[in-house]
Amino acid sequence: MNFTAPLIAGLTSIVLVPIQQVAVGAQSAVPLRVFAGGSLSRVSRSIEDVHVVEGTRTRFKRAQSLIRALPLNEAIARLAEFFVGSPYMAMSLDQSGREQLRLDLTQFDCMLFVEQLLAVVSAESFDDFAVRTKRLRYRNGEIGYCTRQHYFHDWVGSAQAQGVIESQPVWSAQATRNLPLNFMSSHRDRYPALQSPDRFECIRAREQGRRIEQHYLPLASLEAALPSLQSGDIFAVATRVGGLDVSHMGVLIREGSRLDAIHAAPGRGVMRSRSFVRYLSSVPDAIGAVIVRPQMVQQPTFLQ
Repeated sequence: MNFTAPLIAGLTSIVLVPIQQVAVGAQSAVPLRVFAGGSLSRVSRSIEDVHVVEGTRTRFKRAQSLIRALPLNEAIARLAEFFVGSPYMAMSLDQSGREQLRLDLTQFDCMLFVEQLLAVVSAESFDDFAVRTKRLRYRNGEIGYCTRQHYFHDWVGSAQAQGVIESQPVWSAQATRNLPLNFMSSHRDRYPALQSPDRFECIRAREQGRRIEQHYLPLASLEAALPSLQSGDIFAVATRVGGLDVSHMGVLIREGSRLDAIHAAPGRGVMRSRSFVRYLSSVPDAIGAVIVRPQMVQQPTFLQ
C-alpha cells in the first residue's frame, strides 16, 4: 500500500491518506432555507468579498438538478458521487491579500468537499449557497483568517448550533478523550499565512491552553456500529497526531451491507474508497472515526 506524504490539507489537518481504488464511472456529485432567486450581486451587498471560481455556477446548477425530491441523506450521497473525479487542491482558501469568501465546486480539499456538499444540498439559489457557505466556514459568519473554522471540532460545533448537523449523536461503543487543539500555533512553518505576525498571534492566543472533549468510535468498535450508519453521514478520522482532533474527513455511502467512503485525497482528487472499515484501518495514526449526521431544517438558527 502506498501512502501520500504528510501534508497539510482540509483547513488545518495533516492528511495521511492511503491511495485506494477509485470508483470507475461515478458521475454524480444538505439543509436550510433562506431567500430564493436573485443574483450574487444581491449577496455581495452583505458579503464584502466573494470570489466565485470559474465553472462553479454551472456545477451548482447541475448538482441541484440531480437531488430534487431526494431525502437529505440520499441527496448528500448523490452529490458526493457527482463530484468523484474532481481534482484535489490544498489550502485553496489561503490566497494572498484580504480573506475572501471563495466559492469553488471545481476542486476541493477534504474539508471543503464536505462543507460545500452541505451548502449545496440545502441551498435554494446560488445566493443562498453563498450565505450558507459563509456561515459554515466562518465563526459568526465573519470573514477572516482568524475567524475561519480551521478545526473540525469547531466546524461541527458551529454547524450543530445552526441546526445543520444533529447535536451530539451517540453511537454504540463510542469513546471519549480529552485533547489539546494547538497544531497550527505549534507548526507555524507549515502555514504560509501564519508568517504574518498578526495572524499568528491571533491563532496562538485562541489555541493557548485550549483543550476539547472528543467523542469517537475506536477502530476496534467500528464494525459493531456499522449497522447504525447510513449514506450521507459525515466521517472524520480521529488521530493520535498531537494538537489535532482529526486528520481527514469525507462522506459515507451505503451499498447494501457495505459502507464506502467518498473523500478528497491528495494526488487523487475526490475518490471512492471501498469498505470504510478497511480504509480507516489503513490511515496512519488513525485511532477511530468521529461520525456526525446532517439534518434538514426549514430555517437556519442564524436567520431566526
